[in-house]
Amino acid sequence: MKTKSLIALAAIALSACGGGGGSDALTTPTTSKSAAGVVGGQPGALTFGSQALAVTGSVTQNGKAATSNDVQPGDVIAATVVSSTTKSSGTLTVSAVDVKFEVKGALGRVDVAAGTLELFSQVVTTDALTRIFEDNVDDSYTSLTLADLKTGDFVEVSGQRQTDGRILATRIERKLTKSGDSGYSESELRGTLASLDVTAKTFLVGTQKVDYTGATLKGTLANGVRVEVEGPLNGTTIAARKVEVENKASGERSGEGELEGQATGLDATAKRFNLLGYVVDYSAATLQGTLAEGARVEVEGTFDATDANLLRASKVEVKHASGGSGSANGEVKGALASVDTTAKTFDVGNSLFYADAQSVIERDDRATSFDQLRNGDFVEAKFDSTRPLGGRSYAVKIELKSASSGSGSGSGAQEIKGSISTFNASGKSFTLNGTTVQVTASTVYEIDDRNGTEAGFFGNDRTGRRCEVKGTLSGTVFTASKIELGDD
Repeated sequence: MKTKSLIALAAIALSACGGGGGSDALTTPTTSKSAAGVVGGQPGALTFGSQALAVTGSVTQNGKAATSNDVQPGDVIAATVVSSTTKSSGTLTVSAVDVKFEVKGALGRVDVAAGTLELFSQVVTTDALTRIFEDNVDDSYTSLTLADLKTGDFVEVSGQRQTDGRILATRIERKLTKSGDSGYSESELRGTLASLDVTAKTFLVGTQKVDYTGATLKGTLANGVRVEVEGPLNGTTIAARKVEVENKASGERSGEGELEGQATGLDATAKRFNLLGYVVDYSAATLQGTLAEGARVEVEGTFDATDANLLRASKVEVKHASGGSGSANGEVKGALASVDTTAKTFDVGNSLFYADAQSVIERDDRATSFDQLRNGDFVEAKFDSTRPLGGRSYAVKIELKSASSGSGSGSGAQEIKGSISTFNASGKSFTLNGTTVQVTASTVYEIDDRNGTEAGFFGNDRTGRRCEVKGTLSGTVFTASKIELGDD
């Protein structure tokens, strides 16, 4: 692919930092179909839309060289479609992938009850669909909740700007960078430039002040352009080392496009909404589900012949009518038990939960209903223990795992997460969420974010410790391929 096309492809832009409705969008190379939106699935089993996602060719992250391992669930990407097979069960192969994050730096505040966090002046909101992970030393990822994040953690946030300038996070990734490490003081930010002062050499991105006195500039600064800013935080001001103006891009006229993300600015009369900087006209589309403001949708269509920022949809599928609550403070993974579809209650090991109409319940990144839950199904449940009812915690999200990541009682790659009980050091086994876990000579151990050993793990009583185990289930025994013992 020509360099010009690569640059254009990498120029996907979400709506402006200071407000929504931005018009920057993805450039679609001629004769190629584009895909832009939020990656689904699980680490190692990615999806986009209704298909498995395979990444080939070059990968960049905010325009910088990256690898395919940097494409993870919750990331916002722009890519060229290389091939696409059957929508219901096939694979979408993409290349020239650009992963976009909105903000990166040290956390200044975390409010679990409100479901928000802040990085310098940037307010980030979460909901039940926000993916939160920790980057591990072996390049694997461990899922977290907002309660696991602490002030001072170094994080990277992908997401979509809202009309009030906040970022609705689709993915929050806690990096290995710690206070005192090289790069810890660095900050990165994308958004719309305002209040440019060429004399003082300052401007604003939203409410964030940027001093570009010593910065390397790429492009011409002007109010209203979108910029990427890098540099350390000096007090409340970013002392920019680099400021780059993003190219304003649009779709290829009459070219095909596939978008996935949050619908905003819904106009039911005109049958239009905004998505990733595009305007989507769904007046002639087949609509599956109930479309509402803030719904997560998958869109297929063709860019308008005269307005390349307008996608005329042929199909709009509502994956989630709403995102639910972002206030989860705990998470368990394991087999369902005692499912009561009338009372909407269930157990995972010794953990007891209830759900309501606002709980997000999904299978394969799409909404499903509580009555689809069955005893023995493997789930990942995020919960809020501050909303107890009858001795049960509130289930913010219930994710039914697919066969490749733990569905039903069959075998396959699966995960269990919870508190250890019945710890048997001599027998090299323990119980997690009611399931017996055993190890092998090849089991990998990670203890408090450090590589560990079998002797180190079983050398102390781990009863009550939080733990996540990856492996396979055979009958009633779970054989661990990796054990991650978390911080208390």
